Amino acid sequence: MTLSSSVVGSKAANAGKRQKATTQFNQPVSLQGVILKGEYLFIHDDVAMARGEACTFVYKGASPLKENLVASFHCIPAERTKVNSFTVRTQQVAGVEELREFQFSGDTEAHVVPGAK
Repeated sequence: MTLSSSVVGSKAANAGKRQKATTQFNQPVSLQGVILKGEYLFIHDDVAMARGEACTFVYKGASPLKENLVASFHCIPAERTKVNSFTVRTQQVAGVEELREFQFSGDTEAHVVPGAK
């Protein structure tokens, strides 16, 4: 298994306690059993994280519409080297790229998907 890092064209914004970024998956990527392909919006809420609630929300498309929510979970913070753009890290498992973590532009904190090794 190899860990790969993907920097995909994205638009990111940091609104203090809430961060969001859109990214494009040109090849299928699995996230908690859901196959992502196309444009997705990632939102992270630090306040929800501090309360122990689901703090990561992933939506199909560029808008946080309830009917387009494909995954939500309580992430695991991890220190990483600062990145200059929204970054998604995947690992190939049984021939499928699995999303393991993501990191917002300018941050040294990555957000690990629960259950990711």
